[in-house]
Amino acid sequence: MKINLRSLRIRLFMLYIIFALTSMICLGSFSYWYLNQKLASSRQHTMEAREKRVIEFVDTWPKKDTSLSLAEKLRQLSIGIASTDIIQVYELDGTPIYSSPGDATFKIPWPNKACLERCYGLLRQNGHAIRTLDHIVELDGHKVRLSLSGSIDEHFEILQAVRNSYLLFCPLLLLASMAGGFVLSNRALEPVSRMTTEARKIGIRDLERRLPVPDTGDELQVLAETWNELLGRIETAVERLTQFTGDLSHDLSTTITIMLTTAGLALSRERSNEEYRTALSTISVECEATSQLLDDLLAVARADMVHKNIEWKPVDISELVRQVCHHFEAKARLKGQLLTFNITEETWMLGDLSLLRRMVTILLDNATKYTPESGSILISLIKEHENIQLEVSDTGIGIPADALPKIFDRFYRVDESRSQDEGSSGLGLSIAKWVVEAHRSTISVDSTPGKGSTFTVFIPLVEPILATETSYLAASVG
Repeated sequence: MKINLRSLRIRLFMLYIIFALTSMICLGSFSYWYLNQKLASSRQHTMEAREKRVIEFVDTWPKKDTSLSLAEKLRQLSIGIASTDIIQVYELDGTPIYSSPGDATFKIPWPNKACLERCYGLLRQNGHAIRTLDHIVELDGHKVRLSLSGSIDEHFEILQAVRNSYLLFCPLLLLASMAGGFVLSNRALEPVSRMTTEARKIGIRDLERRLPVPDTGDELQVLAETWNELLGRIETAVERLTQFTGDLSHDLSTTITIMLTTAGLALSRERSNEEYRTALSTISVECEATSQLLDDLLAVARADMVHKNIEWKPVDISELVRQVCHHFEAKARLKGQLLTFNITEETWMLGDLSLLRRMVTILLDNATKYTPESGSILISLIKEHENIQLEVSDTGIGIPADALPKIFDRFYRVDESRSQDEGSSGLGLSIAKWVVEAHRSTISVDSTPGKGSTFTVFIPLVEPILATETSYLAASVG
């Protein structure tokens, strides 16, 4: 069985083992060092205490008793001490004064330097470890060089025992850590495995299924909840797309049927010029509707790349709105609607002229579609501090409150039958929204059923461009 080293489970397991091994090495090394320091410190204190005892023994010898020399006094002190503890005293010039019998295997060399302070050393002789202390002290009224030494074999035996125990138990601890790491990594990723298994079962036909959410209160629960929210959005999008596909098929089928029927009737027998003109007019209207639908679909398909395709140029938004309003005036008059616009001053912004024109056209087209005869439509463009406020208001049929949160969603239609009658694909407001957002702007809607709707666009304002710059830009664009 091939092990996938990229598996998160394996990587967690390996990280756990590396952490455990590193921790054991660091802890063992520190423990060994700390024990060595404590043993050395303990031996050092013992030797300092021996030095103090030697000095006190000589100093407390009765002053009147001058029959014993310094060497004889030290010999009295050496009675009963361990054979591995040696006392040596020298004159400052190196002349030996006294050396305790001690162990014959220990031959302590003459100190090679004058130690005004305590000098500690470590020797190895005949397989034994010896700690030494050299110091210039005052004994029996004159300065001498005092050298103390003692075996620290027990010190190293303790360290050796600790080291052997650690080397024995370290592999066992490592094996236990490996087993624990394997169990912990499996338990930690078990919810992920369940979610993966369940996710693989979810297909396009059962998007209503959801991933199991572990009640752990951790990141895995958040991940599962996030995936379920994503599945919900995908389910909604697929439902709308399926519904739209059905509506689109119906619309295209109806359009093609009308064109074929009209053409067939016109060609079934000789017709007058007026009849041919009427037939061609009907076919032309249906072609325009189909072309608009295909344009909307193409715009939606390119929506994700809109930021890359925007041609950022100074745009006279006030003039653009006037042009679009003039274009819709004839359509509004045919429906008996009153179309007015309020543009107070020349206003410039940075943006893509064609996309902005499309956005304004969509908003006005919706207003004329859903405003009944004798209704009114008002479009206003106002400068407010650092923003341009574009408002399109109508006295149309309005939008239900429950539909407002979804009004800018792709393929969404408030009233299917009404939208089909009006030739709506459910894409217009979605396109308008991504055009607005691509220009770092915002769009909102306020509507009351039966009274009308108001769409408001807030656009960042660009400082007025000088007349000379305006002429230059107009010439370069034109």
